[in-house]
Amino acid sequence: MDASTLLQVRDLKKYYPIKQSPFSRTKTFAKAVDGISFDILRGETFGLVGESGCGKSTAARSILRLEKATAGSVIFDGIDIMKLDKAEMRQVRRELQVVFQDPYSSLNPRMAVKDIVAEPLIVHKEARGKELEGKVAKLLDVVGLSPSSSERYPHEFSGGQRQRIGLARALALQPKLIILDEPVSALDVSIQSQIINLLEDLQQQFRLTYLFIAHDLSVVNHISNRVAVMYLGKLAEMAIGEELFKDPQHPYTQALLSSVPLPDPAAKRKKVILQGNVPSPVNPPWGCRFHTRCPYKMDICTQKEPPLNDIGGSHFVACHLTGGQVKQ
Repeated sequence: MDASTLLQVRDLKKYYPIKQSPFSRTKTFAKAVDGISFDILRGETFGLVGESGCGKSTAARSILRLEKATAGSVIFDGIDIMKLDKAEMRQVRRELQVVFQDPYSSLNPRMAVKDIVAEPLIVHKEARGKELEGKVAKLLDVVGLSPSSSERYPHEFSGGQRQRIGLARALALQPKLIILDEPVSALDVSIQSQIINLLEDLQQQFRLTYLFIAHDLSVVNHISNRVAVMYLGKLAEMAIGEELFKDPQHPYTQALLSSVPLPDPAAKRKKVILQGNVPSPVNPPWGCRFHTRCPYKMDICTQKEPPLNDIGGSHFVACHLTGGQVKQ
């Protein structure tokens, strides 16, 4: 593992068993995440995008070990965390934090803000007494909340303020990596920009690394260094953010980007309308999982799954048509 790599995910899978009927012993599986691999470099923001239900959040929960992965490895700072016991994992969690999509449901409504932010410091025995109070006040100040807010409860804050509380809690133990699972999707557009700017400032100040999960491509384009696109549990494309948005190679990525509104009302963009619905992860299509909706489908697409190939410039595409052959 290269020294510049903080997180290395290899062939990560998460299958959920489903009984066909209450009287049947035979199980089928919903393949929520089905063999994804990627690296996250120290200090970068790695974006993970895709439609709802594609497996983004399940991948994040599996990386965090909030869900037990079916297979694969997750190497965090040189340690395979899939092999750690509970005590060892507890130590790793200090450096691996998460901010969830819904800032209200992720905060204990019965705890004051000062107790929510102080909880990780108390659990890991980092501070107590006056020192604890000082650290909490500093964390609240860093995320833009006044000291007077420490005595209030989550329901007394707006959505954006609650997300700031979640960020303060995530920063408490000085983590190396923060997984941001749709951190702004539940917020108003004006508040989204404030939180994105705050995330960028915090990244510079604390030398943080982000795994940024979202379905809003405009937000991902703004904040991410590299971006991976998921479809039905698989990675369809992965590239440097600027390259991906400038020259998408996978038909699914092209369709996603064509739906992003342009800031200029007079500008025109050809929309790619995908036919059909997303297949079920219980019974995904054979071969390329996107072939049932792909306008460029060939016979090989229904027979063989395309690997995630490097087509140059650290641009990876899982498509039988690569290297510019798929035209927008």
